[in-house]
Parts: sequence; C-alpha cells; structure tokens
Amino acid sequence: MKGDAQPLIKFFDGSDKRFIIPLYQRNYDWKEDNCEQLFQDLIKLHNSDRKSHFFGSIVSSIQSGTEDRYIIDGQQRITTVSLMLIAMVNAKKEGLIEADDTKLVEKIFKRYLVDEYQEDERKVKLKPIKKDMQAFDALLYKPKNQYIKESNVTRNYDFFYEKIIHCGLTLDELFETIKKLEVINIRLDEDDDPQLIFESLNSTGLDLSEADKIRNYLLMSLAPAEQDDLYSRFWNPIEEFTKYDPSSFVRDYLTMKQGKIGRIDRIYFIFKEYAENAGVDRAALLEDMHHYARIYSQIDNAQVGADKLNRKLNQLRTLDSTIAYPFFMAFFDYTSKEGLSENEIYKVIDVIEAYWARRIICNLPSNALNKVFATLHRDVLNHISKAGSDSVPSYLKVLTYVLLKKGRSSVFPTNEEVAGDFVSRQVYKMPTNQRMFILERMENRDNNERHDVVKELTEKNITIEHIMPQTLSDEWKATLGADWERIHQQYLHTMANLTLTGYNSQYSNLTFAKKRDMEKGFKDSAFRLNNYVKSCEQWTEAELKQRQQELLLVFMNLWPMPTTSFEVTKQEAESASLDDEDFEFTGKKLQAYILHGVRYTVNTWKEMLVQVCGHLLLEKRSTLEWLCANEKSGFHTMPESWRRELAPNMYVWTDNSTATKISILNGIFAECNIPTSELIFEFRSDHEGEYEE
Repeated sequence: MKGDAQPLIKFFDGSDKRFIIPLYQRNYDWKEDNCEQLFQDLIKLHNSDRKSHFFGSIVSSIQSGTEDRYIIDGQQRITTVSLMLIAMVNAKKEGLIEADDTKLVEKIFKRYLVDEYQEDERKVKLKPIKKDMQAFDALLYKPKNQYIKESNVTRNYDFFYEKIIHCGLTLDELFETIKKLEVINIRLDEDDDPQLIFESLNSTGLDLSEADKIRNYLLMSLAPAEQDDLYSRFWNPIEEFTKYDPSSFVRDYLTMKQGKIGRIDRIYFIFKEYAENAGVDRAALLEDMHHYARIYSQIDNAQVGADKLNRKLNQLRTLDSTIAYPFFMAFFDYTSKEGLSENEIYKVIDVIEAYWARRIICNLPSNALNKVFATLHRDVLNHISKAGSDSVPSYLKVLTYVLLKKGRSSVFPTNEEVAGDFVSRQVYKMPTNQRMFILERMENRDNNERHDVVKELTEKNITIEHIMPQTLSDEWKATLGADWERIHQQYLHTMANLTLTGYNSQYSNLTFAKKRDMEKGFKDSAFRLNNYVKSCEQWTEAELKQRQQELLLVFMNLWPMPTTSFEVTKQEAESASLDDEDFEFTGKKLQAYILHGVRYTVNTWKEMLVQVCGHLLLEKRSTLEWLCANEKSGFHTMPESWRRELAPNMYVWTDNSTATKISILNGIFAECNIPTSELIFEFRSDHEGEYEE
C-alpha cells in the first residue's frame, strides 16, 4: 500500500486510465447540501490566497495489466467533481460561461472526462455502477430532454450547472480553483485485499466526531501560541463542563442562539455557518461558548442555587430534561444578569414542571416540547420588551401567559382535561423516566422527609406494586364481583392501583387482606402512597375510585393550573411559521408571507404556493426538477386542470385543501434542505372555509 498527497486533478489525468466503481459499492448518493458545501468551499477558496484545500482520501487498486483504477473509497467525491466538470463543459458549449483559454473545454473533456484512445466502445473515464452510468453518460452525449431526471446523478449535475452559470467566475477561474483540491491518493498493492480494506474503511474507521470538527475549525487556522491559549482557557474546560460530550452541548447552544433545532449529525456545518455569520472572532466565540457551558454543567448537575431550587431542578432531570436545556441555559444566564430572586426562579421552574407533568398525565407528545423550549425564553423577552419601561411585567407572569397560550400538541392541559385523563392513564406503561417522576413526586410531594424513589427504583431496592395483581386468583375475582373482568382491565395499570414496596416478590397475587396484614405488608409500609391502602378492609372498585380521587387531589396540589394577570396591550397581526406544528392553518385567510426575511402580499393560499415554488425554482431548480420527474410532494411533469405550471414540464398541485398545501410546502422545504422556519404566514382577521384557495 502506498500513499501520497496530490491534486485531485492529477489523479484524473492520464491516458488509458479509467475509474471503475466496483459493484459492491452503493449508488451515488451525495445530497444537494453536500454539493452546496463543496461549491461554497470552492468559492471561498477562489476568494482566498490559500494554495490548496484538503478533499479527503481516495483508495484504489490497479487492475493487473492496465491503468484502470478500482475505487475502493472515494467514489462520491470522484463522481461529484466529474459532474462539476461536465457542467462546466456544457455551460461553456452553450455560451453561458466565459473562458479566456479557448482550448480549455477541449482539455477538460479529453484529459479528465474521456479517453478517446480507449479500445472499448464506451470511452468515458468514470464507470459508475449501471444505473448511475446511464444517467452519467447522458450528460456527456445526449440532449437535455433525454437526461434521466429521476437520477441523483442528474439532480446534482443540474445543481452544479445552475451554480456555475450564476457564480460570476470564468471557466478558467473555476478550473484553477478545482485544481487546488488536494487528496491523499492511496494505491493498493497486488497482495492487498481490496474487499477487506473496503469493509474496514466502512465499518471500523474512526470518523471525527462533530465536536472534533468544531474544535478543529475554531483552532486550526490560528497561530500555535493562540491555539494553546484558547484551548487551555476555553475548549478544554468546555469538554470538562459537558462531560466530554461537547456535540450535544453545541447543539443546545445553537438551538438557544437560533431558536431552531439542528440534527446532531449536521451540527458541525450548522455551527460553521453560525460562526461565519456571527461577526465575532474565534476567541470571543469560544469565550461565549465557555460561559454557557458552565451554565450547562450547573443545570446538568442540578447545582444552580440553594438546596430547594436544586431539588426542584433535579426532579425535572428525572424526565431526561435535556430537551429543556436550551431554555434553561438562556434563562439562568438571564437570571444572573437581571438579578431575579431565587423565589421567582423557583416559581418559574414550578410552572415548567406543572406544564410537563400535566402533559404526561394527558399523554401528549413529548417531542412537541423541543420546539417549545427552543424559543420559550425568546418569546418571553419579546413580550417583556414590548410592554414598555413604565410597566415591566415579571418574567413569571409572562412565561405563564406564553405557555397558557400554547395550542394543539403544545397545549397546557386544563384541570378538566387532567381530571378526565387521570382516571384512565396507564401509569405503569409510561416510559420509565416519566413513571419514576410521577411516582417520586406523588410519594414525597413537598415534604422535607423524603424517600429517594428514583434511586431506589433504579437500583431495584424497591418496586412498583399492583395492589390488585396482574394475574387474578379465584379469591380476587370473587372479591371484585361479577364485573371483575372490566374492573381489572379498567384499573390495573392506573395510578389508583399502583403503590411502592420493597417486598414485591413476597406479595405475589395474595389476597388484599394478606398483602395488608402480613409482616412488612401495607400496614407496616413507610410509603405515603400506602396511607389510604392500609386503612381499607377490602380492595374493590369502590376503594379504587376513592383512592383515584384522593391521588387526583394530590396531583392537582402538586401541579396546579397557573394563572397570570399579564395580557398583551396591543393586538398584533396573527402569524405563524411553516415549522409551527401546533398551529391550525385551516380556516385562516392569508394577507402575506415572509420568505428569507422578505415580505410578499398575497390574497389566497394557492397564490402563495405558486409564488413560493417560483422563489425556490430560482434557488433550487435541480431539486424541483427532480421532484417533478419523480412525482414527489405534489409535483408532476404533465399538465392537468388541478395543477399550475411553474416552468416547462414542471407543475404543482394547487386545487386542494389548506392542509394539503402546507404538507406540499413541508415536502419541498425538506427536499431543498431549507429550514421551515424561513417561511412565515401573516393572516387577516376574518375567517374562511377549509378549501379556500
């Protein structure tokens, strides 16, 4: 095995050389955002004085007796750059890009794309696997109307074609920049096993983590002395604060800063974009991250203040409260700067806990909380800033107002909703962390003398006991009466029938009287949850209903419905963004939409859909062509009366409900890799029917 660094274009160069993608490789699958990243890197490289840009490694083996290279690793990069070269050649042939060197197109075509002396009928240098090869060859030899639009090869070619003709560079400038792409060229010897190496590269290789990439981005371009200084002062403490998991911290940091949640496997690129747009130097950015990492650590360890406050935060930690970390990081930073009292801080967390607990008992989706906590602090501050300096409302009042105004999947359940769901909620079947949270709080309530229920359950020193057992004996059936089957099914896993014990295995399915009176039975129990149980003579539906009501009262006292005197003083125009899953768009009349910060006036949903598609057609034409070719997300290549034309052979379905239009937009934005938060709708005050256009 031999390897050296060399320009990628040198790897392409040479006669009698083909690049063969082995059949065991996957199809070409680079996404548009990968292509976008490469093209932006090239533009930045052109605008800088850097002489090279590392573009990864290529592992290949040489077929005996030929110069053909079997590509073991690196096919995605080779194919992508080949598509860019084809797009450059075609754009110049069509007169859409300038070139100073009149022979450059011929040079690119003959030296890097084809081997005109190849004896085979097919003279193209790159040989993708069969399905990709048909699409690839069409780009070189066929007219546009014969391109295979449904292929990812064509889709990325179209992307580069549009970028090339609009980037403002000449063919010469772009080619000179591509020549700066450098790779590690690893060539296998005849006795190396390509398949074994392929498996090793794709299954046991140690990729850089997102945090590794972020650290390198922040430090590598600095002078050695500054690298050491910033690493010691900021980055190393960040790793310690985050228990050596900075990637999760950076995601929460970005969520707090941007109000939107990024995919953990894309955090490096999201961070890089944020850092480049932040307008601060590396030291200032690292210092800010260090500041919030310290707060992150305090939250993660429930060490934010006095014991009472820490205990309150620790109760939420049982719920795997990391989804709330973006809010808590911003909130505790705010409390420190604004000097909020510990009493108000405690009450804020109390409202958060009530919101969470009520949603759990009403079985509402926990994933909705991600978006709530991503923007909650910002929403509160927006209302406070609009209130005016003469009558600044308390943080607690405004936060309560914001949460009470939530709807649909983010709703704050009312007393009536809680009471209705409490009687039937299958507490025993809840996720473990939710079940432990509810039982711990229902057991200890707000008493100073406490049982560490979560720890004891986790360590299996205590267990959850079904008072009426999961398997009924004949004696139990007789006690419950003729309706025993319904009672068992209705109450078995509900709060009314659950308690805590350290002697579960001894109880088995004994009768209630034996469970109560045996040594270390319910009568001897120190758990508060057994106080009513030990006073009962039997365990029938009557006792279950009575305990149900008593525990419901405990629940309501622990997590009361909050109230607030805060109200907005000025009626604002109603608006919602495309990413607002809680908003009911049906029945709303549009007056405008905002895309990428620019406001456009419209009268109907249909008009908006067509206009937004038009904007995206300019931004992401290749993606929309691919959607039409594959009939995805309401797009098509054929006209119909219910479709509107966007461009030749490109149509979108418009004669449908508001909900369907929203679904189509979500599909487009996902495929174009554009955050749905970039599209905001403004509504008129009057209402409409569901199928208004």
